[in-house]
This record gives sequence, C-alpha cells and structure tokens, in this order.
Amino acid sequence: MSIPLELDGAKVLMYTKNDTTKQLSLMVFKEEDGSTNEVPITALAIAQYDKDDRYYLFLCDKVWEVQNDYLLDSIEECIGFAEGFGIFNEDWSER
Repeated sequence: MSIPLELDGAKVLMYTKNDTTKQLSLMVFKEEDGSTNEVPITALAIAQYDKDDRYYLFLCDKVWEVQNDYLLDSIEECIGFAEGFGIFNEDWSER
C-alpha cells in the first residue's frame, strides 16, 4: 500500500516504512463485549493540519489507519519522541 498524502485530514510531511514484519508498538482496545482487540503499530507519520503550527506523530497500522497520535510542538520533537518506538533519523522519509 502506498503512503497516503493525508491521514485523518492532516498533510503527511514525513513517514517511516510500513514494515508489517516489524512491530513498533501494540494498541489494545477493549470492546463493549469485554473482549480485547490488538492492533500492531507498524509505521509512524508526522503530519500537520492546515492553520495549525503544531505537529502530530501518528501511530499507524499495516493499512495506514491512525490508531493513536501525539500532539507536539515541532518536527524535531516528533522525531525525538519516535526514538521511544525504535525509530531514528535515518528511518524517516520526507514527502
């Protein structure tokens, strides 16, 4: 699947490879029936909404669906935060 131009309406500025063999994190959602749904995070993206001077670090699944996000003040802060997921400068590509 190709890297989307937008995620949740925000313009994608930077992204990592979406490697389904490398799990960066795991989101666990509790369903109404009490069961849990586990969604592996396999890619990250940095995006920005129009008229917003802050940046979002999006945690995405194998089909680039955003599962969680962090609102940060700069691209550099997003890149630094992503190190906690094992993603470093050389792992990022620019749009």
